[in-house]
Amino acid sequence: MEISKDKNIRLTKDEILKIKSIILSFDPKAEIILFGSRTDTNKKGGDIDILVISDKIDYKKRRKIRVELLKLFGDRKIDLIITPNPSKSVFTELSYKYGVKL
Repeated sequence: MEISKDKNIRLTKDEILKIKSIILSFDPKAEIILFGSRTDTNKKGGDIDILVISDKIDYKKRRKIRVELLKLFGDRKIDLIITPNPSKSVFTELSYKYGVKL
């Protein structure tokens, strides 16, 4: 999966770069996938759903990432899922398959 330059998502280019910068500072090899309503340009509002594939981000780093994302997005709801393997559950597998790589 690669980021689609043609696929519109409901985040600005600046927001995408900041999300990537925050997460990649904890694991430069992490895969970052946006999924859910923000990948549908026909919808409005909605939370920001982020799936991170990484075996280097532990609970402590996850909390630090959440804090930085909350600073960035303020009161917008953020769902952050971190897993070393997207095939661990049907939910993460589908999120990985149909999401947009950032």
